[in-house]
Amino acid sequence: MMDVKKRLRNSLIRRIQQLSTEKLSEINGLLGKFDSELRSKDATLKLAGSWKGLDEDLFVDLTEKLHANRANDRHF
Repeated sequence: MMDVKKRLRNSLIRRIQQLSTEKLSEINGLLGKFDSELRSKDATLKLAGSWKGLDEDLFVDLTEKLHANRANDRHF
């Protein structure tokens, strides 16, 4: 597995070394987007664990009764 990773990394390095400054900038921007998306997904997934210890009644209010609760809030 490590050998595959090393070969892939070396192949990418060789290809990157041949790119123009413009293409390097594009790739840098894409890598930044990937990083942002991964951080965003990680942050969202961390919230999933927060539901574990939630009170059963509150859980039902936030899931099964959500639409009814919202409709009731609009009547005020």
